Amino acid sequence: MRTIGNDAIVEEVFIEAPPERVYRALTEPAELVKWWGDPNMYWCTSWTLDLRIGGKWKSEGENRQGGRFFVEGEFTEIDPPKILAFSWKPSWVEGSSSVRIVLTPEAGRTRLEWTQSGFAGNRKAFDDHKGGLPSVVGWLKRYAEL
Repeated sequence: MRTIGNDAIVEEVFIEAPPERVYRALTEPAELVKWWGDPNMYWCTSWTLDLRIGGKWKSEGENRQGGRFFVEGEFTEIDPPKILAFSWKPSWVEGSSSVRIVLTPEAGRTRLEWTQSGFAGNRKAFDDHKGGLPSVVGWLKRYAEL
């Protein structure tokens, strides 16, 4: 992981699966519920999305203490299976940010670059997401490689 000042977090990983498989895991609600979370931390219980520019999405979940949360946003860039971008507004921290995921095929696998930006002036959100993004990308990698 690398950071760009206190505004952006970038996580890059190679996934042993084609971009189409990774993109599907990122855009199909039935798949998102299967991989996004960990029973020792938190997990998503539902996803709804309207996969088009300007379309809304929402994820709801629960943490191991029984607390409920949600994240919602709007799609800003869609270019299957290469690019997916959306706004990100979580219920547990003030403010919103932007996510841009780029999937590049390389030698039968996918290079994923996940950039989350827009944290300048919101150190709490920056620190929270800096701690969580590596887990999310790891869960995606593990799931897509099944």
